Amino acid sequence: MKDIMPAAIGFQQNRFSVDNRNEDRFSAQVKNKKLDEACKDFEAIMLNKIMSSMRDSLPEGGLYEKSYGEKIFQSMLDEELTRQMAHGKGMGLAKLLYEELSKKESSLPGGEPQ
Repeated sequence: MKDIMPAAIGFQQNRFSVDNRNEDRFSAQVKNKKLDEACKDFEAIMLNKIMSSMRDSLPEGGLYEKSYGEKIFQSMLDEELTRQMAHGKGMGLAKLLYEELSKKESSLPGGEPQ
């Protein structure tokens, strides 16, 4: 019975160390996924600002004036289009931002953000 106890304790310790490594790997994947999403969301905001500036530069005209509802719908449509663009291939801004921020995070002591 004495021979079984140390082996069982050793197995338990090995299992916990494997679990900790898996947990660390999983938490790193979650951090990377969140950072990627944040970078894509930032790119979507930038694209939306660019698109709204482009729309504002066009002269309004036509047979009738745009209603308030139509202006709101147009801004909502632009927001969704830019979100789809950024979460698709995008312009590359999100990729560059992700690479820079992940470098900065890994260069901090302990690999953790401040």
